[in-house]
Amino acid sequence: MITKLGKQKLEEHLTQLQDELNRTCEERGKAAEEGDLKENSAYIFLGERALVLYSQVDQVKADLKTCIIQSAPTQTDIIVFGSRVKIKFESDGREMEITLVGKNDSNLQPSWISCESPLGQALLNQSKGAKVSVNDQPVSILDIAIGEI
Repeated sequence: MITKLGKQKLEEHLTQLQDELNRTCEERGKAAEEGDLKENSAYIFLGERALVLYSQVDQVKADLKTCIIQSAPTQTDIIVFGSRVKIKFESDGREMEITLVGKNDSNLQPSWISCESPLGQALLNQSKGAKVSVNDQPVSILDIAIGEI
């Protein structure tokens, strides 16, 4: 699952990766013109860089192919993708408010946390008042609201 913003940013990232891959391949072609390829460090480095970029492009394409845009939840009785949750870390009394989103959304807003993170996994399908453990820290769920995704 992904937000509309997350899908848009993923598409932009794919374009950037493809542009960088094209530049890398062009630079590698120029480096190849310099002679002996076995001892041409620029040629070797750019070849390795191209392999990494191909891998990243393939991963982003796979993510885009399988992503499902999720709208904001309509209920607040349990925590789901898109829920805004107020939590309290019992060990130090620290409170924070987060919104659970997909792995490709988590860095798009300061309070967005991936459902796949340890905290996200612990909170999913829980209700207000529940206590969960995250990395051996007790966490209380103070409130559940509809997140702005």
